[in-house]
Amino acid sequence: MNARKAHAGFTLIELMIVVAIIGILSALATSAYQTYTVRAQVTEGISMASGAKVPITDSYTADGVAPADRVAAGMSALATDTRGGYVSQVDVTDGRIAVTFGGPRAHADIAGTILYLTPYETAGNVISWRCGYSGAPTGGALLNGGAAHVDPTVNRRYLPSSCR
Repeated sequence: MNARKAHAGFTLIELMIVVAIIGILSALATSAYQTYTVRAQVTEGISMASGAKVPITDSYTADGVAPADRVAAGMSALATDTRGGYVSQVDVTDGRIAVTFGGPRAHADIAGTILYLTPYETAGNVISWRCGYSGAPTGGALLNGGAAHVDPTVNRRYLPSSCR
C-alpha cells in the first residue's frame, strides 16, 4: 500500500518546475513576437520609400541633379501626404529619402525615429540605394547635388538585413 501512495501524483516541486519552464518559454516567445511586429512596421516604411524612389530617379535622369525636395521630384509638397499606419511622413532632401515613423499604431520603440535611404550613381548610370547602416554601393558616388548619407535613428535590430 505504501508504494501506491508514493506514486499517486505530482509533487508540488514538480508542478512549480513545469510552471517556471512555461513562464520562461512564454517570455521568450513574447519578446520574439514583439521584435517581429516592429520589423513589419519598419518594412511598411521601406515600402513607402519605394514610392519616392521612382520620382527621384526620374528627376535626376531628366535634370542631372538630385531633386532638392518633394516638389522638385514631382511629388506633392507636404511630406505628410505620404503616410501610413506606422509612418507619419516621407520627405526628400537633395535626393535622400527620410522615412519618419509615428502615428497612433506605431510601436513605441520606433515612434519618432527616422530611416534614411540615399541614392548613389554606379557604373552605367544606374541608381542604387543605400539603406540604414549598410555601406555605400561598390563603385557608387553620391548623385550630383545629392545629400550625404545619414545613419538612421531606428534601432539596428528592427532593420532588415539589407539595411544593417
